[in-house]
Amino acid sequence: MSVLKSKRKPSQFEVFHHLNKVRKEVTDLLLRDFGYSKRKAAQRLEKKFSGRSYEELTDVEKEIYDHFRKQQEAFDTWFIEDERKAVVDCLRSIGEHVYTANSIYPTYYEELVERRVHQDLAIGQCYRLVQELQYAIETLPVDVNSFLKFGEDIQREIDLIKGWRKSDNKFKGAISATAANFANVNNNGNANNNNASNSNGVRPDFDTPIK
Repeated sequence: MSVLKSKRKPSQFEVFHHLNKVRKEVTDLLLRDFGYSKRKAAQRLEKKFSGRSYEELTDVEKEIYDHFRKQQEAFDTWFIEDERKAVVDCLRSIGEHVYTANSIYPTYYEELVERRVHQDLAIGQCYRLVQELQYAIETLPVDVNSFLKFGEDIQREIDLIKGWRKSDNKFKGAISATAANFANVNNNGNANNNNASNSNGVRPDFDTPIK
C-alpha cells in the first residue's frame, strides 16, 4: 500500500534534488542582477523630479539628485558584483558540504560526527544565503515581494537537511554493535583486542569510546 505524498518522510535524495533547483533559480536571479534595471532606475529618478532637467533643479534638489546618481553608479560598478560573488560562494559552500557529508558512510562514531559536521555547515551556509539575498534585495530598488519564494525554497532545503541529519541516528546502533563484536571476537571466535582496540569498541587510531 502506497503512502500519501504529504505523509512521506523526506528522502535523502530530495536534499540534492531541491538544492540543484534552488541553485538554478538563484543563479538565474544573479544573471538578472537581482532584478535591478539601470533603465528603470533612471526613469524613476527622472519621474521623482517631474522630468525637469538638471539645470532646472534647485540647489537642494541637485544635492538629492546627485546622491541618487552616485548610488546608481555604485550599484553598477561594485555593489551588484560583490553581492553576486557572495551569493555564489554560499551556493558552492552548501553544495560542497552536502556532497561531502553524503560521501561519508559512517562505520565508526568519529565518521558519523564528521558527516554531521558537514550537514551542520551546510545548514549554516543556507542561513548565510538567506541573509545575503535579503541584504541585496533591501539595498537595491527592486520588488521585495518577488523574493519571498527564494526564502521559502531555502527554508525548505534547511528542513530537508535537518530531516536527513535526524535520519542518521540509525547508524548509531549499527556502529555500536559492530564495534562491540569486532572488539570481542576474531575469526576463530576467540577474544582478540589486537585487531579491534578494546572492549569498549574504541578504534585503534581514536581515543573516544562509542556511547
